[in-house]
Amino acid sequence: MGGFSSVMKLSAFGLLLFFVSAALVMASVLGYFRDVPYLTEYRYWLALGGYGVMVLGIVFKGQSH
Repeated sequence: MGGFSSVMKLSAFGLLLFFVSAALVMASVLGYFRDVPYLTEYRYWLALGGYGVMVLGIVFKGQSH
C-alpha cells in the first residue's frame, strides 16, 4: 500500500545516472526526428551511451559510494 515511492527508492547517485541516461536517450530521439547538427550525426551513439549509463546504474545499484 506504500505506492510508487516505496517501490522505487533512488539514491542521489542513482537519480543522477537516471537523468543522465534519460537526457542522452532523449537527445538521440531528437536527433532522429529533427536535423540537429551533432545530435543527428551521433544519434546511435547517444542512444547506446544512454542505455549504457542506465545499465551501469542498475549494476552498481547496491554498491556503497
